[in-house]
Amino acid sequence: MKRLFIFYLLFISIQINADELLTLHGNAIQGGILIGNVHETVEKIFLDSEEIPISENEFIIGFDRDEKLRHILTLVLENGEMETIKFFISKREYVTQRIDGIPAKYLEEPTEEELITRIESESDTLKKTRKKLYKNSNIYFENFSIPVENGKVTGIFGSNRILNGIPISPHNGYDIAASEGTEIKAMSTGLVALTGNYFYNGKFVLIDHGSGLSSIYIHMSRICVEKGDYIIKGDKIGEVGSTGRSTGNHLHWGVGWRDKKIDPGLILNNKKIFLTLKKY
Repeated sequence: MKRLFIFYLLFISIQINADELLTLHGNAIQGGILIGNVHETVEKIFLDSEEIPISENEFIIGFDRDEKLRHILTLVLENGEMETIKFFISKREYVTQRIDGIPAKYLEEPTEEELITRIESESDTLKKTRKKLYKNSNIYFENFSIPVENGKVTGIFGSNRILNGIPISPHNGYDIAASEGTEIKAMSTGLVALTGNYFYNGKFVLIDHGSGLSSIYIHMSRICVEKGDYIIKGDKIGEVGSTGRSTGNHLHWGVGWRDKKIDPGLILNNKKIFLTLKKY
């Protein structure tokens, strides 16, 4: 048996109770995430035909900067029935940000063989590490907090960047300016998946929050954790600096879900109910 439910409006406020098959809360918008809870009778979930792991009746889905607007969520029940939900997310408009004073070596195409090899190796390591995170179905995160307190946001997610007059790829995180040595704290609970001192990133920490969700903290002056460490939300993981491609002391804070870039600003405010599906 198959039933089709279509939701055209964002943020439908519905009471949560024990008779619900599914609840989704968060931001149904490009760059947002939705966190779902399902009844124990739900065995599998698919987003646009791709299976999404369930951990203790909870799951997460995310939407890229330029994500398509129409999606289908399919629930497979233990009795073989399916429930299909068609929903739409909101489109966003992004600002343009111009930044001058970037050292030329970070914008020009590298020509030194040693540097090219280094950059390619670092990029490959980061990509392979992220792919491993996609396979982790465990969920460590519970809620989220900003990693640098009392800092100044100087760069926002999705902005079209022009550095030294040269257009580059859109900004995929938050830049938070603060004095060198300011504490950087983990946005949520997770495992340290990778640390390093890369040409573009400078000193950084990548944290696996489970179910494909990760966060990265770039341009640190000091790293205070090691690969494999179990981190609790709010734990100190490093200090603000200006290493790598940076013009001043700040943290670049990035969030990802699988291969999609997520807006860190939206992840801090994800409690509002988007939709619910009742049991029949």
